[in-house]
Amino acid sequence: MDEKFIFQGVGMIFNGGFDDTRKWTIPDEERESRFVFIGKNLDHELLREGFMACRVSEELRFSTGTIVEANVGSFQMGKVVNHWDEGNAYRIELDNDEKTNGKYSIV
Repeated sequence: MDEKFIFQGVGMIFNGGFDDTRKWTIPDEERESRFVFIGKNLDHELLREGFMACRVSEELRFSTGTIVEANVGSFQMGKVVNHWDEGNAYRIELDNDEKTNGKYSIV
């Protein structure tokens, strides 16, 4: 995505989304995420390790053209047709009469 994702939270209230007014503008610019926590007695290492464990560090599991089961409320067969589409890891084309495609969870 060219738009930056902005996430803000205070206490138990939080909000986030892509911001059309803030974009990555330099080609091949390294894109990074930053989190700022304000609080008392925070376990810095626990927070750092937890977030680092969420990083994508490998290639995606399913290549384009792979047949998968997609969770669309029920499980349906489909084919991976694109990677990193609108910020989502996979775009799946369902194996149905309409050839519906969208961003679904994969089993």
